[in-house]
Formats: sequence, C-alpha cells, structure tokens
Amino acid sequence: MEKLTLQNVPDASYKRSMRDMFLDLVDITLEDDGRGCLKSVPTNFGYVFFWYGWLNKRTLSKYYPAYVPKEKVKEIKKNKKEDSTLKLQDQLSDFLFSIVRDHPDVIGEGHAEVHLGMIAPKLKHATVAEAAKSLKTYANRLEKLDVFTRKSLKKRGNKFLEEIESRFENIDFITAKQVGKHADEFFWDDECGYVELAHRRLACEIQVRVHFSGNDTLGEVVERIENMIAPIKSELDAVFRFGKSRWPF
Repeated sequence: MEKLTLQNVPDASYKRSMRDMFLDLVDITLEDDGRGCLKSVPTNFGYVFFWYGWLNKRTLSKYYPAYVPKEKVKEIKKNKKEDSTLKLQDQLSDFLFSIVRDHPDVIGEGHAEVHLGMIAPKLKHATVAEAAKSLKTYANRLEKLDVFTRKSLKKRGNKFLEEIESRFENIDFITAKQVGKHADEFFWDDECGYVELAHRRLACEIQVRVHFSGNDTLGEVVERIENMIAPIKSELDAVFRFGKSRWPF
C-alpha cells in the first residue's frame, strides 16, 4: 500500500520545522485586513490542514503591543488584573495572523487535520443485485472504519492522536488518472498552490487530528500521520482532494 504523501511539497521542506512551515502555507489570495488563511495541502489520500492554535503565551506577550492600538493594550492589561482566567490569545484574535506571520517563534503547538474519504458506490443504472453487492461491500468498509475509530481512541499511550470524526458529505475529488491526463486543467496554480477540482461525490469523510509541536519537522508529522492511519488505509479511496483555507488559530 502506497504511503501518504503531500503533493507539491519540495523534499527539502520535510526537514523544516512546523514552525518554519507556517509561512509556506500562507494563502496570499485570501488575506483580508491583516487576517489571513492557510492553504490546505493535498495528499494522495485527501488533504491536510495544519492548525497552529496553541501559541506560546510568554512570546506572544512580548510581541503583541507592537501590533494592537494603545487603547487595546490598556484594555488587555486591565483585563489581566480583573480576570486572570481570560486568555491573552483570545483577546488578540484580530491580530494573531499578522503577529505569527512576522514572528513564527510564537507558535507552540498545533495539529494536523487529515481529511480522508470512502467514496460511496454509484448506483445509477445498477440492478438490484448489483446495488446490493456494492452496498454490502461499502458497509463492510464502514464497519472497519468504526472498529478503527473505537480502537484508536481507546488505545492508551497514543499521545499524538487527538480525535477521529466521520460524517457523510459531498466531497471534491480527482483521481490519479485524471491528474496525469488533465494536470493543467485540474491541478496546480503555482502562485497560490490551489487545486481546481470539478467533481463531487457522496462519501464518508474522515477527519483524523494528529498533534504536533512547533519544533517537530514536517517529515516527522507526516510519518506520524502515516502510522496513525495505516490500519484503515486499504479501505480509503486514494483520490486527490482540496479543502478551502480556514483560520489557522
């Protein structure tokens, strides 16, 4: 079974820290008033978002006064005295992207949100017997997914797995065959790294969230993902997918 691989990512990037990778993932097409987004990274089994939501409070405290209005700084200091439980990061939501983009050392930890899929069978024009066979096969795959989810979440000592969620969605996808035949039409836009996909299919979408620290290398995180999803990979559909960018914190 082929390993999970990131698409359009240089080999040298696998040696870079997740902290350093932040700038590579910035989506320059969706920046708005200083609040930006990160690109997802397509893989041969779906796509991955990298979420950088656990920031270093001490480092953030050092940088934020240069990015927020003076009145806001006064408000934050006042809030700190009145309510020690109020988190600094939560009060800086409008400014976080600019701060982290300029100072990646603010990044503490995060998670890789891995989006996978089991595409539902096509039943149009199928006979009853053909539909029954296809649905039975698909049901068996879903049962294996259920077992994988329960066992993985209950397994002790799995410090990197945060969550596994599954739901049915109409997902964008493109097969490896279509990539080879229509690369210019479907695939990379060199400026912003988008994948243009024109197909949608009903599928059981699976999200596996895997923890990382800012010091972990991209290669270590990808290997972590590979080990995590290995028991279920044979049931997944190896299709290239793309998810739109979202807030990274």
